[in-house]
Amino acid sequence: MSDPDPDPDGDAPHPVLHLREEVAREPGRVIELRERIRDLADRAGFGERANDVQLAVAELIANAQEHGGHPIEVEAWGDGRLIMEVRDSGGGLDHHEIWRRHPPAPNDRRGRGLWIVRQLMDVVVVRSGDHGTTVHVELSPEPHLGA
Repeated sequence: MSDPDPDPDGDAPHPVLHLREEVAREPGRVIELRERIRDLADRAGFGERANDVQLAVAELIANAQEHGGHPIEVEAWGDGRLIMEVRDSGGGLDHHEIWRRHPPAPNDRRGRGLWIVRQLMDVVVVRSGDHGTTVHVELSPEPHLGA
């Protein structure tokens, strides 16, 4: 999570914000992971958007669990931005179905996950192929730059 990283000049260490974890199949463990991501967002300076980050990662994990395959890995780090990646080992997905330009219809039972993530995050990139899907999301200190 937060590891001291010595300054090359020998000055005081500065925090490196980083989390990497495989998603457990037990729901309670997923809740703990979401809380750690929220804490990382707060420590990275995105406290006012930490709830958004927590909701976005919950949606990405749920999508990976439903449409992808285990193992599922979440990685998050701060470098002035807050960056998260959720990776699964599924067989890929249909890009035409995931990039909706409008919200799902009120009676639709599915299709909200990535649409919600796109509303909450400044950058969303989906890479998918035969060996899995990676969703890369970012928050920027200046959201208009990434939106």
